[in-house]
Amino acid sequence: MRRVSDLLRTPAGRRLTLVAGPWDAREVGSVVLVDEMRELTTAAPGALAILSRHAMRSCDVLDALRLAGRGGLAGIVLPGPSGTTPEMVELARRERVALLAGASDHSLSDTVLGLSAAVRADPGLLLRRTREAIDGIGAMEGAGEEDILRAASASVGVAYVVAGLAGPGANATVIRVGGRPDGYVCWEGEDPAAAIVAQVVATTLGRVRAAAREAEAARERALLALLGAKDTRIAARRARHEGVPVDGWHVAVFLRDPGGDAPPGAADPVLREARGIAAALPGALGFGGTAELSAPPLVTRWQDGVLVLLTADERTTIDLPPAQRSSAQRSPAQRSPAQRSSALWPSVVGAGGSAAGGTGAGLGTCQAGPDGLRRTAAQARAAAARAAAGEVVRFDRLGVHALLAELSGSESALVAARDMLAPLERLGALSAHALPTLKAYLDSWGSRTRAAELLSLHPNAVAHRIRRIAEALDADLSDPQTRFALQLACHVVLDYDCLPGTTTTISSS
Repeated sequence: MRRVSDLLRTPAGRRLTLVAGPWDAREVGSVVLVDEMRELTTAAPGALAILSRHAMRSCDVLDALRLAGRGGLAGIVLPGPSGTTPEMVELARRERVALLAGASDHSLSDTVLGLSAAVRADPGLLLRRTREAIDGIGAMEGAGEEDILRAASASVGVAYVVAGLAGPGANATVIRVGGRPDGYVCWEGEDPAAAIVAQVVATTLGRVRAAAREAEAARERALLALLGAKDTRIAARRARHEGVPVDGWHVAVFLRDPGGDAPPGAADPVLREARGIAAALPGALGFGGTAELSAPPLVTRWQDGVLVLLTADERTTIDLPPAQRSSAQRSPAQRSPAQRSSALWPSVVGAGGSAAGGTGAGLGTCQAGPDGLRRTAAQARAAAARAAAGEVVRFDRLGVHALLAELSGSESALVAARDMLAPLERLGALSAHALPTLKAYLDSWGSRTRAAELLSLHPNAVAHRIRRIAEALDADLSDPQTRFALQLACHVVLDYDCLPGTTTTISSS
């Protein structure tokens, strides 16, 4: 460990002169610049304090020596040449504080930097600082990233920050999660201890991020299980165990993905963008009153898009900004292309990177409890199905179409619709196109010509398909009640649900 006598032999120390006091009474642990005398009282024991001229104007040398001795400082450096008095010499000896004078032609910052580098280069101090910093980080098991960075910065005396990219020539060490780079720990200066501790910080942050992502994945799996569960109570119990706030008030946002699911192992731009904007959604939705989220937003792939779930402890009122509300209340057909493309949330419109502007979003109503969670998710997806590119549609503005959405969220309605249409699965090669064909035919009031236009088929092909479909269903398509029931079932299954065992909607051709 270096003492004042050792520092006086370094390039920066040769410009200092020992005026009074012992030069080896205490080990020097740090170098600090004091611009106000109150900072002298907060300096760490063993510090070498370099006083500015501003500091000396508020306190004389004798007072500075007394404060330094009381705090266990190794020494103080006065700005510029200084004389001595017998009282100074006696007080410095008694307080065991080295009193030094600086050179008038040398800046304080150069002196601080030079002496600090000399102190940090001491092997004994380097090992001690490194060990203390590593022990401190190890004691923070379970802490968050900000707390770890703050503690490491304080223990080493440098400012650690996390960055997505490290600049050329910057001091940086990579953070790895699952063996893959996930950002960098960066710092300034040439402190060897800082470089060693940065490796420990990066490793610790990698473990923290891996644990957080595994917990997030477990919550997403539990949420998906709850959304598709037949027994809500069992699924809700599992979701609570994984940290999903199922018992609060929920609002769901569904982002329809125009590109479909990302290939396995590939980046998922829509999911990544949704996670990036999730934290800002409560403000964008204008949550009423003082409602705050009871948990971070949950973001997960669900069916043919991305679901964002927001949960608060109290019921909240969703209110879009006035400039957006008038546009949101008009039907898509009443809006101009400019209004549709500008949309309600620019960040949502841009979700998907290259697919910017191709994402439609739906917003469910505020619902309570596990069943309410399922209901608002179904509502958001139903609303998104009717959203144009770059548009946000609220479920409570769907009007008559809300009935279909509510039916699609009803387990009994879905089961009845699937059972009614199940015989179509026995049509062989036609089974994949039977539902879209039947829906187009019934939506066209039984017109084979109009249905053929919708399906890009010849009218005779539509007639052939409809004949086989009617035979498979054993249904009289001339009966009004039969047509209505089948049309409703087609809408419920095709527009708001996925076929059993699949994750994408049925093709229309």
